[in-house]
Parts: sequence; structure tokens; C-alpha cells
Amino acid sequence: MKRSSFAYALVFALSLLAASCKESPPAETPKPVAVATPAVITPADIPAGYGYPGARTEIQAWADEWEIAKITQHTWDMWAGMTADSGQTFNGSKLPYWETWCGTEEVFGGTCGKAARPGHPFRLASQLTHLARLKGLSGPPDTQVVSFNKFNPSMAQYLQARHAGPGTAGPYNYTSVPSLIALNQAWPSNTATVDRKVEEAPYQPATPGAAGYAGIETKPVIFLVKATGLTPMPLWLGPAGSTNQNNPTPNTWTTCVLLDPAAAGGSNVAPVPATPEQIAKKVTMPYGCTTYLYAPLATIYSFKMDAAEAQSWNSVQGNGGTASAGDYGVLGAMHVNSKEIINWTWQTFWWQPGQDAPNNFPGSKAGMTANVQGPWRNYASCSAYNQTEGRTSTKMVVCFNPFLETSKGIPAGLSSNCMSCHGTATAAGSNNNLKTLLYPFNYAKPISFGEGAVPIDPRFAGYTRTDFSWAIPGNATK
Repeated sequence: MKRSSFAYALVFALSLLAASCKESPPAETPKPVAVATPAVITPADIPAGYGYPGARTEIQAWADEWEIAKITQHTWDMWAGMTADSGQTFNGSKLPYWETWCGTEEVFGGTCGKAARPGHPFRLASQLTHLARLKGLSGPPDTQVVSFNKFNPSMAQYLQARHAGPGTAGPYNYTSVPSLIALNQAWPSNTATVDRKVEEAPYQPATPGAAGYAGIETKPVIFLVKATGLTPMPLWLGPAGSTNQNNPTPNTWTTCVLLDPAAAGGSNVAPVPATPEQIAKKVTMPYGCTTYLYAPLATIYSFKMDAAEAQSWNSVQGNGGTASAGDYGVLGAMHVNSKEIINWTWQTFWWQPGQDAPNNFPGSKAGMTANVQGPWRNYASCSAYNQTEGRTSTKMVVCFNPFLETSKGIPAGLSSNCMSCHGTATAAGSNNNLKTLLYPFNYAKPISFGEGAVPIDPRFAGYTRTDFSWAIPGNATK
């Protein structure tokens, strides 16, 4: 497939934007440059000093040999870079870098980089209804988790570009359902299944005098905390800490932390058992909590909702409560994937203040680097840079997010891994009805993507693979 003009324009534009950035050792956290609040939030990528973007061959070698210590360090340094202070503010609050990135509606609506506020287009997490939608079933999912996507600058530009492809129907727009269907139908009949794929997301290593970049997708998961009173926030303590151990969705977790916006404590304050007086002041939420801890709001990343965000939240009828302007959105979890290797790096984070979950399942705060600061140190993580624990291993990697993959709408969520799941992201269809493959029904063995001498999995026949991005078929507009 020919390289689109987007790739060349992106290299030139981002090189100019970051010409003064050079990568420094991960332990050196750069100081943000203070800037006045602009009329428009400017999307800004992870700065130098966090090992981003890493060298593709080096990271792939870690994945092949399953050098988990190096993978873990890279995961935490990426988290540190994403969550560092961008120097931009909104409503008086400092924005971490990822909060300057364009959201789902901005990227797929064509307004990226034109917003006076960071995008929080609240919606029900799409994977909760994926299986039901593909089977033509209706009905609410077993949990309601409010989420959206955010895309770093190079990924947003890639998604909004027009791309080369087969036939005369191109160039193709990956944010459009008709264009994705046209792309899939344009492949010549003799096109090998392994070659039926979109252009790959961007990756450019750093060079002397110019910063590199890699496409990054994120999926933040947001919960509501009221401006007054003590709002419970579900705390993951493993399947045993749920009333449904087969599908331990957040609404079934038996332990909650009462978050106090009025408390003076900092982000390093571990939750403590709540007093009867504190429990009596709790805000009513539809959770299954029977045990309560107490902590200041500063232990979790939060932002104040304005009237538009409160209205957006209420339109989703989210995971708990009715929002009003001045209430807080808090980050419960976030999926993060980067195009630093061909099959992407995969890492996921979830709020885990105090002690880690029993048996560190599915991950922990172990190996966290000193670069991670503030409330971001209260998030646990796991990584899946390969489907198995190394190229020659048959042991499958287990890495999922307790806030997202515990639903019964996601087959085998408790034994899943990000790479296998996203590897089935595809597009096909006709008559403006987009069709995709199902998520894997089990994770007993890796899926073949046609690398090396191993033939590609036959399930991909007739589909166009969307470079591991469920955001493309999931958000494309009609």
C-alpha cells in the first residue's frame, strides 16, 4: 500500500513543533513551561525525558524475550509523561498532557484542536455492549461505566487524514463508516488476507534535533464525585472482593472509599477505615459496598465539571449519581496503547490507593518509577507487549482493567489481554452497516496476525484490519 501524503506532512509538522526537544534519561523529569491559558487548548504530546518514543527494535526485543522489568519501567515512564503538567490550564486547573489531547467527538467530528476546553464526551464504554450489538441483541449491560477516547496529536492527525488504498474509491477516511466499507470492498479478489489492512498508525523515532512521536490511543474511565458530602468510589480488591466472582463489575465490589472534597490531605494519604459518622454522611450511589474506607479527594485525579459536562454525564445515566456543575469527574482507570512497536505497546491503569489487590491481580504498583508524581502514584498497572510471555513461550499474558473487562458482555475478560482483543479490530459491511469481528471468546492461545511463517488466522478473511484500533470502527460516523 502506498504511503499517504499525511505521513510526510505529519513528519514535517511535528518535527517543527518539537524541534528543540531531545530525549534525556528517564529519571530526569522536565519542568513544565508555564503559559497563559489560551483561548484554545493546544494538544501537546509527551515531552522529552520519559523515554518516549522508545526505539522500536529495542522494545520489540523486550517483548520477544519478555524482559518484564524493562517493559514495566517503560510503562511507568509513559504514564509519568502523559500525566505530567502540560503548563496549560482550564477553569483554573492544571492540565496533564493527556488532558490536552482531542477526544472522541473532536477527532471523529473534525474539530480537533479547535476547542476552548479539553474534550470529555461522556458515553457508555463501548466494549460493554460489543457482544450484544454484534448479535443483534438489546438490553442494558451488567454495569455502566462512563468512558471515551483521547488521542495524542499524531494519532488525531492520522485519524483525520485521508489515506491511500486500493481501487478508485479512495482516498479513504477512517472516521467514516461508508469510507471504511468502501475500502473493504475495494480490495482486488487476489489480495492476500494479511494485506487487507489500513495504513499503519504513525511512528517516528527521535533524531538529533527533533523529537519523535508514536500514535497513542487512550480510554479514560470516569466516575462522579459530588462537590459536597462523601462520595463512595469502588475499590478493586480482586474477584473475592465482589458479590459476583465470575463477573466482578465495579457495581458489585464490596469495598468503597469515601472521597472527601473538603479534606486537606494530600495525594500520599492512604485510605483508612471510615468512622460511623463518616459513613452516615455518604452520598447514595448504586454500588454494592458493605465496607467503607475514607480518603481525601486528592488521592485520585479529578476535574470540576462545568454545566455542559454535567449535562453530558446525565445524558449517559452513568455509573452513579446525577451530576451538577461544580461536581467532580474522577479518573477510575485508563487503557493506553502506543504504536512504538508494530503490534502496539499495551498498558492499562486503575485507581488502587494504599495496598495492591490480593495476589497483584491483574497487576500492581510494583516497579513504579520516581517520574510518576502526585495522585498518579495511586494507580496500579499491567502490561501486554506480547500475547504470550515472550516469543517462544506458550503462556498467555493476562492483562485487563478491572473497571472495564469484568463485564459478562466481554467474553473471558478475567483471562484476557489487550493485544489479542484489539488484534481482532476490523471493518467490513455493506449498505452503510458496518460489520466487525467479535472479541476473542477465550485466550487459550495467541491469534496469528500473519507474521513470519505462521499463516494469518482465517477469521480475518473478508475483513479489513484496522491496525489494532477498535476506536476506528467503534467511533466511525455514518
